[in-house]
Amino acid sequence: MNTKLMIASVIAITVAACGNIDTSEINQRVEGLIQYIPDHNKPQQNAQQAYTAEYWSLLDKAWQIPMPDGEIGDGEFLCYFIEGNGGCSINEGKHQVVPIETKVISNTSAYEIFDYVHPDGTKERHKMILVKEQDQWIIDDYDSTKLRLKEYIDNNFITPDLAFMEVKGRVKSVIYTNKRKAYFDEQGNITKYCTEFSSTHNFNDGMFDEVEDNGDVEVQLTRDNNGYITNTYDGPGGSQFYEYDTTAIRLTLRGGGDGGYWSATKFGFDEEGYPTFSIVESDLGEETETDPERITYDKTDSHGNWLKRANEERTIEYYE
Repeated sequence: MNTKLMIASVIAITVAACGNIDTSEINQRVEGLIQYIPDHNKPQQNAQQAYTAEYWSLLDKAWQIPMPDGEIGDGEFLCYFIEGNGGCSINEGKHQVVPIETKVISNTSAYEIFDYVHPDGTKERHKMILVKEQDQWIIDDYDSTKLRLKEYIDNNFITPDLAFMEVKGRVKSVIYTNKRKAYFDEQGNITKYCTEFSSTHNFNDGMFDEVEDNGDVEVQLTRDNNGYITNTYDGPGGSQFYEYDTTAIRLTLRGGGDGGYWSATKFGFDEEGYPTFSIVESDLGEETETDPERITYDKTDSHGNWLKRANEERTIEYYE
């Protein structure tokens, strides 16, 4: 058999195989899957069965990112990326799904463009990408939101451990010029943390030997019941304490000290929404605080994380 004939045969077999898929099966499946599309609320846990693992993971991670009350902006699409008016759940036949175009790409991939018709006759046009896994059609993308979800997570994903290092997004590592550093897994959890002291010292026979970098002194991390790092301790290097706004998942206080004296940097925002800092000091129980000053970020990256401010400088690596 010559090459052209072989290619023609393969194409014919593929077309025939795809032709065996009844588009009415996809139409019915799409109508059933609509109930699992989130509208103004986080997807229910039982909706996981309706999504590919990748798309569900994106939805789940995106919904972990806090959105300030009343914010109208990039984060808002999580509530409204399906549609702006009404819900997508089928309710006693009051809503209709009207197929416009059903396309079978292969035995395991297809898409459907349809109108979602409300009881008052208004309609929104949507597109659902489907893949077939374990003999079942499931959602792999909806209204081209997969890419937007990835971009949103890359720029906004936050966890208590990421807040501890004052970063957001799919961060892999943060390394300060003073050798303070943290490494993260893809879920935003710290896998290794080093202070300036622990990075530059090895522990040998009860003695601390200074090294240039990558010391082996272990830093003790203390967490609260919600998983926030509240204290660090590295032996002779000293201890640090931390406080957070747990609603916004952000660091609000970082300080240290011993005996009757401690000092801390307090982070906040002024009336115009600009980030601020003030210095809080306590000497034998007498506490003072400076007036808040606006923070100037001398350098930031494309994810919105700062790389240089005042006398602090750092590099950030991200997961691709």
